Amino acid sequence: MAKTRSKGSASPKTPTSAKSKKVGSIKKDVPEGSPSVKKTKNIKKKIVKKVEETPVETKEEPVKEAVKEVVTSVVPEKVSVKAISELAKFLKREETEATTEKTSLFDDEDDEQKTNLYLQINTKKFYSDRPQLKPKVIQLSNPIYNQENLKTCLIIRDQLVTTEDQLEALENEKLPTVSQILPLKTLKTEYKHFEKRRQLYNDYDLFIVDDAVFNLMPTLLGKVFYSNGAKKTPFPVRVTSTKNPKELSLVTLKNQLNKCLTSTSFLPPMGVTVVVKIGSINSNFTQAQLAQNLQDVLVTFDKESIKSVMLKTKLSPALPLYYTENLYEESDVLENIKPSEVTKDEVTPFEKGLLEFADAQEVAKILKKSSKSNNTKPSKVQKPQKA
Repeated sequence: MAKTRSKGSASPKTPTSAKSKKVGSIKKDVPEGSPSVKKTKNIKKKIVKKVEETPVETKEEPVKEAVKEVVTSVVPEKVSVKAISELAKFLKREETEATTEKTSLFDDEDDEQKTNLYLQINTKKFYSDRPQLKPKVIQLSNPIYNQENLKTCLIIRDQLVTTEDQLEALENEKLPTVSQILPLKTLKTEYKHFEKRRQLYNDYDLFIVDDAVFNLMPTLLGKVFYSNGAKKTPFPVRVTSTKNPKELSLVTLKNQLNKCLTSTSFLPPMGVTVVVKIGSINSNFTQAQLAQNLQDVLVTFDKESIKSVMLKTKLSPALPLYYTENLYEESDVLENIKPSEVTKDEVTPFEKGLLEFADAQEVAKILKKSSKSNNTKPSKVQKPQKA
């Protein structure tokens, strides 16, 4: 049997090494008046005081906010608000200088459209290669339409509304801002003439068309709706659900209608200039709301494709908000053309002109073809060869 060690005071203690001793034991062994210990104490106290005195808040947060503002938007919010306020001052000066007497019957319409605010975006390249008649819809944070006085016309296909009872039931649903529902047959028969189309254009403020028959609208509505000065381009909407594409769904129609009422649109041009309406400078909109709508439109564009951004009204000059530094990218630059690739040693003025409009390889092919065609032509007079 192994004996346990007794716990008496006479039992020898194992010596402890200096490394295993505690910090308190080391301090007790060292005399209090040693200068090295005092220096270390003073240094530690100074470090603790500096750490306590330094503020906990860091200066990284405002830097991050500034970086986010540059990344999310091309135009800062301060610049857009300043431009909107200057345009508002310009309109007030124009109102004071204008005469109170009306010279024509269209002064009321001009006064209503005078305060509309437009964002003009110039791109580096053409926005579209071919003409497009389907508008691009952009949803805004603050709707630009006043639903109290807005009149909307709905155009749907004939298969969805076959009887008058169905048409009455659809009218009794009281869709927001919808005051007229036109089947496709009535649009083809009653609004065939140009005068009727112009009257339809003037009677309503917003036109919503079933997406199944939207491709027929340019021929049925004509240049009254799709000319350069037209501002009531129809919106394509879904009228049926995905489960039943042949039956009218009021739920999807209401959702699509609310989306159109809170959005703006523009026709993709075959050029570099895009003009989008973002609101109006009046009591219904604040400067912050207009600035938010401006940011909503800019988010839909690629930053690298934007050349300049301007803000304007119908009669005011365009205020520049942004200009790009790089007008083109590296991919747009062609490689260096070596004129030595041409077959002939000496380059004629005709060949220099070709090199300005075509590649060196294409010029070489053209010259080869022309030389072969010249060699195949028979000469006018050929002497007979002697045998």
